[in-house]
Amino acid sequence: MVKKLIAASLVSVMAASMLASCGSSSNESASGDNSGSESEGGDVLKVAAFEGGNGADIWEKIAAAFEEETGCEVELELSSELDQVLTKDIQNGDIPDVVYYNLGQASGFTETMLKEEAVADISDVFDDELKSKMLDGILDGTAAQPYGDGKIYLAPIFYTQTGFWYNATLVGEGKEYALPTTWDEFFELGQQAKADGRALFTYPQSGYFDATIYAMLAQAGGTDFYNNALTYDANTWTSDEGKKVLDTVAQLVSSDNIWADTVANANTDGGFKINQQAVIDGEALFMPNGSWVVGEMANTTPADYEWGVMGVPKWSADESQSVYTFTEQMWIPADAENIDLGKEFIKFMYSDTVVDLCLANKTTNAETGEESDSPIVVPVKGAADKLPEGVIKSSFQTGDDVVAVTGTWATTAPIEGLDMKGSIYGPIDSISNGDMTVDEWQTQLVDVWEKCAGAME
Repeated sequence: MVKKLIAASLVSVMAASMLASCGSSSNESASGDNSGSESEGGDVLKVAAFEGGNGADIWEKIAAAFEEETGCEVELELSSELDQVLTKDIQNGDIPDVVYYNLGQASGFTETMLKEEAVADISDVFDDELKSKMLDGILDGTAAQPYGDGKIYLAPIFYTQTGFWYNATLVGEGKEYALPTTWDEFFELGQQAKADGRALFTYPQSGYFDATIYAMLAQAGGTDFYNNALTYDANTWTSDEGKKVLDTVAQLVSSDNIWADTVANANTDGGFKINQQAVIDGEALFMPNGSWVVGEMANTTPADYEWGVMGVPKWSADESQSVYTFTEQMWIPADAENIDLGKEFIKFMYSDTVVDLCLANKTTNAETGEESDSPIVVPVKGAADKLPEGVIKSSFQTGDDVVAVTGTWATTAPIEGLDMKGSIYGPIDSISNGDMTVDEWQTQLVDVWEKCAGAME
């Protein structure tokens, strides 16, 4: 299995250009249900965690709390280049017990581990008691069940709902522009903004369209259509619903609506922040994003600025609102030495202790030393309700007319040369520049879906 893990790591490195997006170890107990038992003192748990926008401090606090709870020692490895660190560790036979590294990263590391069947089945972590605490549906999608076989391999430890973030200093009730509900209203607003010298829309990078397209597919065709799309139904993009999604995205990023510097910045190192700043500065009004953008841009956001967030527009006002729920994942390598203790750690991630630590999370700007509130929400019932009033809390949209959408494109066997994220979202830059047509994008997607359907296991 170590050789398999090394091979998986090497494939990940080879596929790192734009790819974003099962056996269990023999040391599991026969019952497979030790995830809730207390650890005996003296055990060492190796936790490898991606150091991103949530900061390092939260992981040190969680590790300390778990040590106090169980008496074991947590050996914590943090890195902003975790895929590269893990590649070296695995090549040296040093396999962590628990990994926090999301689907959809540029390296495609987690996707590759899944394709190589190098991730352990952790279904037994989510017993009836824990499952009843989880948000409805959060464990049902391909972001938790990547093979679509009813078994959980990825634990959704944090979540946020995505949508179109906007300049609420300019847009909203009593403001310069009315908040739109439908696509027709949205594009009418674009014409109004253009007359005022503003752009309707920008995007940090083309990959940020993942949540947008997921929500649009569900909005266009409903839950069954959406789930079929995730598993590469041949009619996904040739159907009226799929074509409507592509046509609408193309209109959204056309020269009539897009901020002129968007594509150039999106393909420049650090340029995504310039595009986000355009919304803050009022040069563009809307962009696809998640609640992390508030902390990410805190140091360049004026004190009197107001953030707003809305779901992706609907085609018809009487439709329910589809909102994509983005999750961050934790998983256990299939060859980990302490799988049972790793499961215990994952279960601890849903405890009241961790929920409270995450909601109180703060991050420190390395350059200025300024501290900002950066709450993280664990996907258990009631956690988001504890957030302080404000845009972060309002971004967790709920209601009878809101349908939460989860999941990612289903995991397939390795497909040589396929850049999944680049194939789906990369053309958006070219469409915006006029270098590709919607029909060409559609043809490319049909080809990708055919390859992926043939590689489904």
